[in-house]
Amino acid sequence: METLGEYLRMLREENDLPIRKVAAVVDVDQSTMGKYERGERLPKRELLDNFATFFKVPVREMEKRFLTDKVVFPLLDEESPETILEDCKQKLAYLRNKNVTQGEFKFQ
Repeated sequence: METLGEYLRMLREENDLPIRKVAAVVDVDQSTMGKYERGERLPKRELLDNFATFFKVPVREMEKRFLTDKVVFPLLDEESPETILEDCKQKLAYLRNKNVTQGEFKFQ
């Protein structure tokens, strides 16, 4: 699975568009758009709708890549990232079972 930046570049190139055109439509600086494509920076989540609309792809596809990049990139330098991801999966199940939302516990 490619990164969000690689996906954005692929979509742009498939549509034979210059980077400046995409940057203008989604209202970001051209150099910032280049950083997105190179994986040097993640776009703000609010921009995902703009990208999805412009490229006529499901916003969920953008969100999936955004969220996985957000989770995976910080783990690249860790000694055992797979173990951490497995722990995260277990913690997610635990918190869902306890009916927790971000920032607050809901005790039943």
